[in-house]
Amino acid sequence: GEEELAATEEVEGGEEGEEGADGEEDPELAAMQKELEKAEQQKAELDKLNKMQGGAAAGKDAGAAAAESAERDSKSIFIGNVDFAASVEEVQEIFADCGEINAITIPVDKFTGQAKGFAYLEFADKSSVLAALEKNNVLLRDRPIKVINKRTNVPSWQLHPSRGRGRGGPRG
Repeated sequence: GEEELAATEEVEGGEEGEEGADGEEDPELAAMQKELEKAEQQKAELDKLNKMQGGAAAGKDAGAAAAESAERDSKSIFIGNVDFAASVEEVQEIFADCGEINAITIPVDKFTGQAKGFAYLEFADKSSVLAALEKNNVLLRDRPIKVINKRTNVPSWQLHPSRGRGRGGPRG
């Protein structure tokens, strides 16, 4: 693509140079060529950076992202019936003896800021999940919490890809 673009610009540039008086280049053409060279240099630098990073951010396909999500979910638990005033530190105290904790998330309502009554906890390894599952019905602020494996969320359109939307039946 770049060679073709450069070749067409050379041909066009040659024609314009022949048309100009005294064989001088058009100043607008010279400025455009400089801008093109700068853009090509920037593109080369970006390509070099992407290769150095392994294309991790831009090069991930959907399968790799789904596999990574499933891996994280296998190291995570869902904690239900969490008191609305419970803090991350209180949840961490209960599960600290199960293993190394990577993240604790207590979702909140985006309008009111009030906790939704459940939490997610991600461990560093899968073996910690088994120990955490034994904490089912432990009291947190005088409420028995429910501890289960975190499920991987699969959108319904992926479960039933052949089902269309709308009426679409026979018209007879």
